[in-house]
Amino acid sequence: MLRHRPGGLMEQQPSDVRLALSELWQAFGAVALLVRYGADVPWPHSSWAREAHGALTPRLRSLAALARPRGRIPSFLTGGATSRKAGVADELDGLARVPAGLVREEIAREYPQAPADPLIAAVIRDPVAQLRYLAVELAQFWRTAIEPRGVGLARSLEEEILFRSRTLAMGGGAALLRDLGIPSERTDGVHRVTAVPMLFADGTPWWSVADGRTVVSFAARGAGLLHTAPEPDGPERPSREDRLAILLGRGRASVVRELAVPITTSALADHLGLAASTVSQHLSALVSAGVVQRHRAGTRVLYELNRSGVTLTQCLTNK
Repeated sequence: MLRHRPGGLMEQQPSDVRLALSELWQAFGAVALLVRYGADVPWPHSSWAREAHGALTPRLRSLAALARPRGRIPSFLTGGATSRKAGVADELDGLARVPAGLVREEIAREYPQAPADPLIAAVIRDPVAQLRYLAVELAQFWRTAIEPRGVGLARSLEEEILFRSRTLAMGGGAALLRDLGIPSERTDGVHRVTAVPMLFADGTPWWSVADGRTVVSFAARGAGLLHTAPEPDGPERPSREDRLAILLGRGRASVVRELAVPITTSALADHLGLAASTVSQHLSALVSAGVVQRHRAGTRVLYELNRSGVTLTQCLTNK
């Protein structure tokens, strides 16, 4: 597909745009956030980061360093992200089996001079052994820092794919990439693009090239699930610090916290352990108040926070 550029020139757009899930990309994004911000990871990742920092290792810090400032990730670290069915164990198994020649070739492209990082230098000397060590440490990081929240994160990413698939089906690949805010320099002249939603992201898109396909990340909207509010003091009364519950009531506040990702009434009721009629009443009130929006995706009606709702939650949620 061609589009006009200023001056009458023609620019080719991607002809094959897909969406995919990758747990390995989630792990890389999580490591990169912790390395980039240290102890000052911003909301909504701040409370998660306080729990996850202990899972970082020197080798994982070096892993994040391999993504140069321009955001390119060597493809051997994340794979092609072309399968929506592979779990983190399968992806890490693929990481441990990457040919040594490919590893050295990609690192040499990123580091024309000898790298100062001793662990990156070790990867160049013995890629096979170092990638096996890295796979083991990433698996441990996943179990410690990500897996405890795995059910909610998986549901959030699946809903994100469903939501974005509608744009892809109705408007095509170019419309999807514009909607995701993916920089055009990442896709100009590229025929095949895969977009990967990431909950562990700060707005900076990561990208990689594997087997002729450019893989680009985008920030998924459900990252609010990563924020953990303080536990209430008792079964009936929220703590003084839980300002959202004080304002809305504990039941309605619990609904609001789940709406960081689009979700149906029945799924929300199952997740919170509430009656569907109770959840429906809360949602109707929140829609009337102008903090929640609803839209149809096929036969399902999905609810999510709108901009006002997100702002309200950010202002009242403890950081």
